[in-house]
Amino acid sequence: MAHKEWHIDRLKMKPGLVWQMAVNSLKVRISRTTLTLLTIATSSAFLIYLLTLPRSDDLADQQTWYLMLGLSVLVSAAGVLNTMLMSVSQRYREIGTMKCLGALDKFVLFTVMVESAILGFVGAVIGVIVGLTISILLGLLEYGFSLFQYLQFDWILLKILAAFALGIFLTTFGSSIPAVIASRMPPMDAMRGEK
Repeated sequence: MAHKEWHIDRLKMKPGLVWQMAVNSLKVRISRTTLTLLTIATSSAFLIYLLTLPRSDDLADQQTWYLMLGLSVLVSAAGVLNTMLMSVSQRYREIGTMKCLGALDKFVLFTVMVESAILGFVGAVIGVIVGLTISILLGLLEYGFSLFQYLQFDWILLKILAAFALGIFLTTFGSSIPAVIASRMPPMDAMRGEK
């Protein structure tokens, strides 16, 4: 009877495998995934809402609008970055296991980055839909069916793209630093959860 020979090798970086690992990781951590999605969706929705608000010619109103826009981006960035930092740093043991099984540093890094980009994109989609819905509903209440004369729906595709870009950028940037640290850790240190 012939015995199968076991061969331990490095995990190759195949796009399909990276995608599959990222999606499986999101499914396993459904509560953390939901929290991250809510954070990104809320920030994207508020950004779209601000970008569609009617603009005033009054200088004080314009300054208030820019201040609200800046604060919303800052608060969103802080929330998303904190969520992503915690998400990656709590996975050190899992990353150590992957490395013990032969995963290269690049494989670990790209898996975490793809997972973050998926979260950013899905959260931005939800946020844009919610933000546009809120803008339209509040516009209907205040202006009736002439809401498009008052709300700023000019360049709406560019505004939507900006919300997507912000969501994806914040999640991937927020996870990049701890992902690089985790991918470079010796496997046994990662297994112990040490930094």
